[in-house]
Amino acid sequence: MADWYYGKDNTQHGPVSEQEIHALVSSGQINSSSIIWREGMTDWIPLKDVPEFQSISASAGDSAAPYASPQTNSPQSVQHMPVIAAPTSGLSIAALVCGILGCITCYIGGFFGLPAVICGHMSLKKIKNSPTPIGGKGMAIAGLICGYIGIAMTLIFLIFLAIGIAGGAMSSTVTP
Repeated sequence: MADWYYGKDNTQHGPVSEQEIHALVSSGQINSSSIIWREGMTDWIPLKDVPEFQSISASAGDSAAPYASPQTNSPQSVQHMPVIAAPTSGLSIAALVCGILGCITCYIGGFFGLPAVICGHMSLKKIKNSPTPIGGKGMAIAGLICGYIGIAMTLIFLIFLAIGIAGGAMSSTVTP
């Protein structure tokens, strides 16, 4: 008998038996639109599309699907549940890379700092509003911080440059 996993409230639950799936549907905890998976399946699919559960008719509803297929428990680690990592947002990675480049390049940090700030804010918004778990919040925050530091360093450099140019122009206009 196969162990089933199901997605509910943006998290993976299971393993459960086929009878437990029927009981969950009967109690209204999951419905025909809920996403399920078992070993041997390539991806998570709605309960209504699984041949074993096609007789189930429940009200339609939204249920989030984890991205990765769970690993079944081996007999050696029965007490440990499989851990599924959420995929990392590409915007978070871009924010972090641009932020680091913004800090490293100092006086031209604004050229990398601005994209870091934009990508970081977009990533945090995407992570917050996503119905499925998305990782990378820490990278987005680190990219934001480094991006703002890069922009600040660029502004400080430009201020000192302007002061230096103004000071040089004033000293060349003074005649002894």
